[in-house]
Amino acid sequence: MSKPTDSAVTMTFRVPPHLVEAFTETTDGFFAQAHEGTTPAQRAAELRAADRDDALDSLALLLDVAQDDSSQGAVIARFLVSLYRALPFDLTELRALDADSFEHCLAVLRLDAHHLTPIRSYFPDGAEEWQAVIDRCRVERTESKPSAEEVSLDGQTYVAQYVAYSDAPGYRNVTLFATIQGEAQPKRAIGMSLSAKDCGRLAEDLAQVHRKAWEAGLPGDAEPGEHRPTWL
Repeated sequence: MSKPTDSAVTMTFRVPPHLVEAFTETTDGFFAQAHEGTTPAQRAAELRAADRDDALDSLALLLDVAQDDSSQGAVIARFLVSLYRALPFDLTELRALDADSFEHCLAVLRLDAHHLTPIRSYFPDGAEEWQAVIDRCRVERTESKPSAEEVSLDGQTYVAQYVAYSDAPGYRNVTLFATIQGEAQPKRAIGMSLSAKDCGRLAEDLAQVHRKAWEAGLPGDAEPGEHRPTWL
């Protein structure tokens, strides 16, 4: 295959003699459709391009609405943040939106599903807008979170094993993934989404526990030959 010009590509095919006639008919039909812009691939590309343009308009509109003080703005804010996994999102929340906002969310969802560009990267100068949306989600989650005294575990303590984490580059929100198992209960996996504030609290609390354990010498659960970690 060679490319003699910017507008044409020369392609050579080896076709068995008994398929030459069928191949010629197929290529003639293809070029006739291509000239008129009616091949399936061309129509699909045009539809994708139009869908992408519409979805970008929807994204810009939703990003603006997400900063409103309305209940719809709060739902849309959580929806947008969920697209790059800074927060989980329950799709049933979309039922609270009006018909137009619902369709805009579906358009953005399709955009995120069919294109490799991260949803937050479509607006290179919109970092402050995205941050405002993320901050709003953090505030709402913090305000709705019960205090430690209000948390009830029904007397059950779960054995947990840390598995992995997920983050959005450039942001401090983190989702921790772990397996948990209670008494007479099967093991199951969970994901815990932590805000920047909660991540800081967790890091400080864990570091404090480890520092105190090493202050008296070797911790009681230390393995043979284990040394104080460098991050303490």
